[in-house]
Amino acid sequence: MAPPYTQSLLLFAYQQSARALTEHLHAQGHTAIRPKHGAVFANLDREGTRPTVLAQRAGMGKAAMGELVDELERLGYVERRPDPYDRRAKLVVPTPAALEVTRLVHAFNRKLEARYRRSLGKHAYDTLRHSLIALAGREDIQPRIR
Repeated sequence: MAPPYTQSLLLFAYQQSARALTEHLHAQGHTAIRPKHGAVFANLDREGTRPTVLAQRAGMGKAAMGELVDELERLGYVERRPDPYDRRAKLVVPTPAALEVTRLVHAFNRKLEARYRRSLGKHAYDTLRHSLIALAGREDIQPRIR
């Protein structure tokens, strides 16, 4: 049997962490949140972000991003507001519920990072992170809302 492709290993690792995060959010009362919503939360600025910018940051189409924003708006996690710099444009703005989800995600991820560090050891952990940054092809991956 051939060993799994690296891409498959990356996918399985992501799926495991996404499942654990989703379960954590559900346990904290955010039962409607799904992993797909991360495309919005991870790319949303506290003061609001245009939908086209959200789509660009997430690497997805505007229509697909629009569906996610519609869903999160119905669920009470974001609001659409006029852009103060261009009244024709809209901003997607996080609600207090979205800020709570973001706080929970950051706390969860800090614990997960510590677990990775303990499991792998400092050298392997640092090597993994440097390797993933190289594979991602970008270093500007930062959470927007802290």
